[in-house]
Amino acid sequence: MTQFLGATRAASVPVHLIGFHVALDGTRLYDRVALTIDEDGRVGGTLDRIAERDGVPHRAELRGLLVGERLALMLEFDGVSPSGVMLDLVPEVCVHGAAMSGRIAGGDGEAALPYVMAHAPAARLDRSPTHGWGTVLVTPVAAGETVVGIDGPVGAEQTPYSFRTDDNRHVEPAGYGHFVNHACEPSCEIVYDLETALPTLVALRDLAAGDEVTFDYTRTEGQLAGSFQCRCPALVHKV
Repeated sequence: MTQFLGATRAASVPVHLIGFHVALDGTRLYDRVALTIDEDGRVGGTLDRIAERDGVPHRAELRGLLVGERLALMLEFDGVSPSGVMLDLVPEVCVHGAAMSGRIAGGDGEAALPYVMAHAPAARLDRSPTHGWGTVLVTPVAAGETVVGIDGPVGAEQTPYSFRTDDNRHVEPAGYGHFVNHACEPSCEIVYDLETALPTLVALRDLAAGDEVTFDYTRTEGQLAGSFQCRCPALVHKV
């Protein structure tokens, strides 16, 4: 058993996280991470790197060490030189779950880049039955419980993934929020945190492990940025 993100965890049970950074060419990269930590702090697991532009996963093996409040990881992709990630485990301000900040090694001798990793206790990133990747529950969630907090840069411009919090104020999610799909009969609704004004997704009904976290996109932006084909199972579609 080891302590990680404020909880005692068995070495055999993977911890699901999502990492994010912007590459030197401006590509937004998301890491789907599953790691285990033994009693000596040794870390192992896998990582799937997903580029926003195409959604194609690239698998890497990871190993590392948890020492105090620091997590050092080495990522090994096929045919690519290993890259390192150093994270501070002191949680950032986060609506729900935990967030860590750190640096990831740049390419070709470039300076290290900012990197963030988020953990939502009930969720993981997985393939969606309706659209590409989605946020899926790993544990049951009762109606009214917060499932995922939406956090990230705030700007005046709306994007296909943004959450509107006020006039000319949109949150561009850097974690699981980026992968929460639309559903005309969603599993969750948006509730705004009273202290941060950031949106959270709260379960509309009792949800089981394996259920996808979805919400109605039309409830956050008056007019959606970009078009998409809704493939949710609802009989009547809103978009």
